[in-house]
Amino acid sequence: MMKLIHIEWMKLKRLNTMKVILLIYAMLVPTIFLCFSLIEIAGWKFPETIYSFPEVYHYVTYVSSWFNLMIGVIIIVFTTNELKYRTQRQNVIDGLSKKEIIMSKFYVVLLLSIVITLYTFLVAFIFGVINGSMGDLFDGLHYIGVYFISTLGYFVFAYFFANLIKLPALAIIFYLLSTFLEGIFGFISVKQYVQFFPLSTFSDLIPPPILPQGVDFIWGQGGRTAVAVVYILIFVATSYFVIRKRDI
Repeated sequence: MMKLIHIEWMKLKRLNTMKVILLIYAMLVPTIFLCFSLIEIAGWKFPETIYSFPEVYHYVTYVSSWFNLMIGVIIIVFTTNELKYRTQRQNVIDGLSKKEIIMSKFYVVLLLSIVITLYTFLVAFIFGVINGSMGDLFDGLHYIGVYFISTLGYFVFAYFFANLIKLPALAIIFYLLSTFLEGIFGFISVKQYVQFFPLSTFSDLIPPPILPQGVDFIWGQGGRTAVAVVYILIFVATSYFVIRKRDI
């Protein structure tokens, strides 16, 4: 496993797209969250408790979730570059099996999800420690867990999309448009069931801390998480099948 991760890291560390996107993400998440205190609408302001435990977990994961689609572009670029430049074929020549090549890509998706989740937790933890007591540290921590599932879902979807289309620019365009396409399908179908579409399911794992009127989830947090896990397994299995059948 460590050998495969090392091989993938040697490729990733030269990927400028990853560095730029992660830097933007790392800077914007705490900045946007901090700016919540400056928002005032008709005399209404966010309460100061959003920066303290346990509310801070919900708010920070919600802000971070805005960037999941953007971070997924890293997976798109990395995967399509492998296909475009026949890197996988060179890996086979160097002695890796097809199964090892497939597993190495899944490790990249998993580790990137873990890194993003840990950073999100760190931002929430720092805000919480600065603005509140440690007594409520573990309250609301489940939002970090469901955020990890949400992030993994977006990245697995990106990996599936990249293997399906293979062309870098086209894959990125359709991947970024996928949210709007879901919205269009939802508009012409029964709106109540839009929440069961893949990206909607991943997004709804971290609902807005202040729910707008009209938002009505059919299932609770546990049900939405279960549906998200099922989608992740479907995308992983489908990606694995597509790659196994493809001529590297």
